[in-house]
Amino acid sequence: MRTENLIRETLKGLLATANEKICVLGLVDAQEDLRQIRDMYVELVRFWALDEHLIEEFDEQIGLLK
Repeated sequence: MRTENLIRETLKGLLATANEKICVLGLVDAQEDLRQIRDMYVELVRFWALDEHLIEEFDEQIGLLK
């Protein structure tokens, strides 16, 4: 598997984990975990020079409280 494909699968896993945290803990109680997951997500996108639109998509799907 190419590295970029592996990283994209990892990003999908992080998104799935964030969604599961919301289901189990609720959006409010999951905020700290979601921020940590988002930080890792952003780090991977930027390190591997992927399209930063992926970060916007993550934020839209997760809906972090500000």
